[in-house]
Amino acid sequence: MTSAQLKAFQAVAKYGSFTLAAERMGLSQPAISDHIKKLETAYATSLFIRQPKGVLLTEVGKKLFAIAERNAETEREAITLLSHAKKLEEGQIIIGADAAVHIIPHIKKFHARFPGISIKLVAGNSSELIEKLKSFAIDFAVAAKLPEEQGIAAIRIGRDPMVAIVAADGALSKRKSITLAELAKHPMVLREAGSTTRAMAVNALSQAGLNYSVVLEVEGREAAQEAVAHGLGVALVSAGETMHDPRIKTLKLTDCDDQMSEWLLYLEARAGLRMIDAFAKMVD
Repeated sequence: MTSAQLKAFQAVAKYGSFTLAAERMGLSQPAISDHIKKLETAYATSLFIRQPKGVLLTEVGKKLFAIAERNAETEREAITLLSHAKKLEEGQIIIGADAAVHIIPHIKKFHARFPGISIKLVAGNSSELIEKLKSFAIDFAVAAKLPEEQGIAAIRIGRDPMVAIVAADGALSKRKSITLAELAKHPMVLREAGSTTRAMAVNALSQAGLNYSVVLEVEGREAAQEAVAHGLGVALVSAGETMHDPRIKTLKLTDCDDQMSEWLLYLEARAGLRMIDAFAKMVD
């Protein structure tokens, strides 16, 4: 059974006439008759009772018409869904972010322009998010490092200096700035392996030739800042990552001008998709 045969059958059943069905479908009556004949022959069954003034459905024909109507409704629903998606009236974008601070303003702007598109924000460090992006688990990754792989487009959405964070009630709380050497005298709180924040902190201390001790290694910026707030140690982070917390004091680094960039990443192979393209253009 072909789609053309089913549509011809549906039209004849709906209008009760081969002639009317042909007119409504823009086909000749012999073409409609041929579709019905081939359909009935292929399955060795009669679908219509022919009468001088039209046709009536057989019992099999009635059941097939009900199926055809459900199929047509499904097709109409599919077309409506795709039409809404094309107009960005429906759908979902999944964004993975190591720090949401840089992407939230863009999400707000996109939502105002396309309120029908829902956005899901998931967390992870840069390495994890890039892997999720490559496996199509997320549509965009907001990461602090550029991947080495080809085929990933990148838009810079932020650039912040490295700063030190200390407990607001600790020994360093009265200061406004600090050197790496002074900071290294205190126990350090480091992010997990795969975190760009950790990599930059370790690199800055190593480049300065400093020895330091690690009191705690944690996953996520929230956990790192919570550890600092409780006085477990100090940490090096991006200024853009620091949360408003009265228990934490941010200190400028006087001998380190390293900056951390935040990138919006997406697969170049998906750049032609309407939602991907629209979000990327709004951010760029």
